[in-house]
Amino acid sequence: MKLHTTTLFTLLTLAIAGCGPAPSPAPAPTPPPTPAPAKGGAAIIDLDAAAKRLGREAAILAELREAGAQLKDQLTASQKDYQEQIDHLKTSLGSKPSEADKQKLAELARSLNQQFQQKQQQAQQELNTKRGALIGRFREEIKPVALNIATSKGLGIVQIRNDITILANDPGLDITDEVVAEVSRAASASSSPAPSPNP
Repeated sequence: MKLHTTTLFTLLTLAIAGCGPAPSPAPAPTPPPTPAPAKGGAAIIDLDAAAKRLGREAAILAELREAGAQLKDQLTASQKDYQEQIDHLKTSLGSKPSEADKQKLAELARSLNQQFQQKQQQAQQELNTKRGALIGRFREEIKPVALNIATSKGLGIVQIRNDITILANDPGLDITDEVVAEVSRAASASSSPAPSPNP
């Protein structure tokens, strides 16, 4: 038998009355706090310009050149080793190799060529990975400074000019100069010697 809500409430009230005074009703739940309004607008930063003015572009290129030179040396050594293997086989086959010997030599040359191409691809991937890591490190260095400056201007987002196409731009939203100045100031402060204590 299905009880109506009123009947069920009445039965519960009678049962509680027989056991003592009814407890006070539970307090109404506190409504969640109203979230603060989100800040609007987006600041813009030109990372390429910042990297150049801070000297990071030159430093990144120098590291990439050094890494590229090391990889080139490794490839040159591999190429020399492969050529020595081919020359050694040629010598062992004599001046009049058979058709089977010629086929063996051709197969070795083909295999070593494939290995060398794989090494070239791996070297390029390593260089690309290092480039991405260096750029990522610079972005992480800039990130907190850019966010702090944007927040002080009441802007909730920082957009990187190099990653997006900006069809219209308010010069007042570009924080590149301020970021460069703040990073330079922090670098100067950290490199300055601590004052000597008074005797």
